[in-house]
Amino acid sequence: MGLQILGWSMLIIGLILIVWGFIEFPENEWLKGDFLSLALSGVVLITGALAILKISPWLIIVAIIIATVLLAIYIWNFHMGIANTLISYVVVLAVVSWLISLVLK
Repeated sequence: MGLQILGWSMLIIGLILIVWGFIEFPENEWLKGDFLSLALSGVVLITGALAILKISPWLIIVAIIIATVLLAIYIWNFHMGIANTLISYVVVLAVVSWLISLVLK
């Protein structure tokens, strides 16, 4: 019962963060760091909530992929050197591959 409450709370808070980001920032700032920070936080919370609530594995994988794409855009907006950006992408892809393999087990 406690994990169900945690999962639903995370899901609702994640949705609130995403909606708040859309309300707070105009369309021309949706690819900037401030909005992406809220959107990425919301999607990560939603993904964790789906995993805790034991929803369909494919829905969890889709949420992980959406979070990965947002994180890739977020990393790109840091304007780091190309080597640091590529290293960050490799680490993200490794973690995502591991998470997806855990979901599919």
